[in-house]
Amino acid sequence: MKYLKPILKLIVSGLILFFVYKKIDFESLKETLSSANVLFLIVGFVLFLFSQFVSSLRLQAFWKVLKIKISNLENWKLYLIGMYYNLLLPGGIGGDGYKVFYLDKQFETGKKKLLTALIFDRLSGLLGLLLWLCLLFGIYLKTMAINPLWILALAISAILSIIISYIILRSYFRAYLPIYLRTLCLSFLIQGLQLGTCLSILYALGAFDNILPYLAVFLVSSVAAVIPITFGGAGARELTFLASTAYFPLDLSVAISLGVLFYITSVLASFLGLGYSFKQKL
Repeated sequence: MKYLKPILKLIVSGLILFFVYKKIDFESLKETLSSANVLFLIVGFVLFLFSQFVSSLRLQAFWKVLKIKISNLENWKLYLIGMYYNLLLPGGIGGDGYKVFYLDKQFETGKKKLLTALIFDRLSGLLGLLLWLCLLFGIYLKTMAINPLWILALAISAILSIIISYIILRSYFRAYLPIYLRTLCLSFLIQGLQLGTCLSILYALGAFDNILPYLAVFLVSSVAAVIPITFGGAGARELTFLASTAYFPLDLSVAISLGVLFYITSVLASFLGLGYSFKQKL
């Protein structure tokens, strides 16, 4: 039974990719990918790797609340190993499980406290993503001269999300309250760096026009990629871009290529943790 879930996720990923690629011109996709500018792809990779380093610093802020004394370098190594295990193990939670196991073994903090910190780290990331979504969709709606009430609704949603998350922390998890603003700013920076990766890939593909819809849909695809129904998020971004072409002026080949290249970028970054995983004695 323990192998059933990974097998099902592989099947779902395969079916999604099959469905997506049946809907596009494969020759056009191949041409788009083969003509990508490698220099821009390298810039995108560096920006993505930097976003993950900032993510490790955000998580370290939660560790400090739990009195876990770990250096930036050791925390970064642990984060890279976690990225590798998230790629290796289905569901994207293998790395989190490893971090909990390792830190509990080293510091005897307690698995429940560590899991709580990880959950709030993820929620902080989602809040940063939501703020970027509201900002980009607001700018896009303004450029399309759509009813300004929609822009107002997005602004209110962003403000309410900040207020509600703050109230929840203040009411039930006061220990994390002192780092709320810091982690929120880091989350906003992380998503901004990943948008920079997205922009670099678009430039690599020669897509210099109509950038805003790609960036907005990319953020939506980031949410879809973390839903644990596929293997390592494979196919989730591509399906999101495919569905979005019905509502936004996106070139399908460029959109799918963006999803593929971003996934490859994240995979390459995740493999940096492979070497460190062999050195761990646990």
